Amino acid sequence: MSAAGPVIGQPIDRVDGPLKVTGGARFAAEFDQPGLSFAVMVQSTVSRGRIRRIDRARAERTPGVVAVLTHENAPALPQKGRAAINPPAGRALSLLQEDVVHYNGQPIAVVIADTFEHATEAAGLLRVLYEPQPPVLRFDEARRTAYAPKAAGRGRTDLAWGNLDAGIAQGDVRVEAVYTTPMEHHNPMEPHATVAHWEGDRLTLYDATQYVSGVRNTVAKTFGISPDNVRVISPFVGGGFGCKGSVWSHVVLAAMAARKVGRPVKLVLTRPQMFGPVGGRP
Repeated sequence: MSAAGPVIGQPIDRVDGPLKVTGGARFAAEFDQPGLSFAVMVQSTVSRGRIRRIDRARAERTPGVVAVLTHENAPALPQKGRAAINPPAGRALSLLQEDVVHYNGQPIAVVIADTFEHATEAAGLLRVLYEPQPPVLRFDEARRTAYAPKAAGRGRTDLAWGNLDAGIAQGDVRVEAVYTTPMEHHNPMEPHATVAHWEGDRLTLYDATQYVSGVRNTVAKTFGISPDNVRVISPFVGGGFGCKGSVWSHVVLAAMAARKVGRPVKLVLTRPQMFGPVGGRP
């Protein structure tokens, strides 16, 4: 088949096929750096409230632990991290900048250690005392005060054609019902992963993303640096299904941890954490 010939119905070689089937394709979590540390994200166990106290003592004494970041000692972000142009889930929430818990599974700490196993062990030793508040668990409970943007991307959110009331009145049959669906999560084979490395004010991110420019711009604005100082590398992505087209908390947390400890940091979400703050369909 010539280069200018028809493509439909013809066998086409995948450009990335040989590297993937031979194990030569490198995904975000496989870009180890000299002096690399490993980070584990700790999430809230209440849906709404305040953090009254976080006891870091046992976690910090765990062998191999480099640092434990919470809202009490995390690097301060411009505007408390709310400056992002593409904030997670379309809402500007701070990351380790305050004691407020907005949702169950919200990142409230990051443990950095010399191995993933040491970081995981230390994360389990954190003791958090909450002041819980009544959460809003059903959409209809907050419908009247729900955030309703006028536009989504380049299009408007409210669209109409013709006369709705007249059309319904002319129908031979009218069915009225309320349908509900369960929460849906996107769980690609490759979990979210970020390796962050600072060199002065220049940041390199190896990230599992389909939104390279968005990660660059959002992270730059979150840290108050020029987008030219942020390099995002994502040669291969192991599936996305929607979750890798946005910028989530773990990317900023990896960069924050790397800046705090002064060395490269890898943060890979566990499979249970893939049901957390990385989007979904309510």
